[in-house]
Amino acid sequence: MDISAIIIHGFWAGLFATGVAGMLSAPIAYLIPSFVCGFAGRCVRDICVAGGVSFNWATVIAALIVVLIAAAIIRRRTVSPVVLICGVLPLGAAVAMFNLIFALMRVSASKGDALSADSAALNVNFGEVFVTSLSIVVGLGAGMAIARLFRREEGLIE
Repeated sequence: MDISAIIIHGFWAGLFATGVAGMLSAPIAYLIPSFVCGFAGRCVRDICVAGGVSFNWATVIAALIVVLIAAAIIRRRTVSPVVLICGVLPLGAAVAMFNLIFALMRVSASKGDALSADSAALNVNFGEVFVTSLSIVVGLGAGMAIARLFRREEGLIE
């Protein structure tokens, strides 16, 4: 486990989350929580993967941690969806999504044996995007359920 690489990747993920929050016109008060959530989510996922947890379960755990950290550091009664979205975006399957788009373009122009190979690549990339997105959703849902238990309030999200 290379802790320096995990921290560097976490730092870049935090900057990405902060940039997306700014681009989405989030209030200034949400920029630091977005950074912290993006940083923590990526670090947790990388630590879990380095510890032998499968990538998808590590993504579930990381998304759950993002929700719990957001609920802990935001002092209001509710957690802004902007913070949660920006916090989990670095966990997404961006590379697989771009590969999916490129595979779709290749499939539409392929013929013969190349069509079989391009179709297989399309299916693999689609599966990776779907499962990673589903892992994020499951982690967010579990995190919100746990946060509600601790807050004992009806609305966790605005």
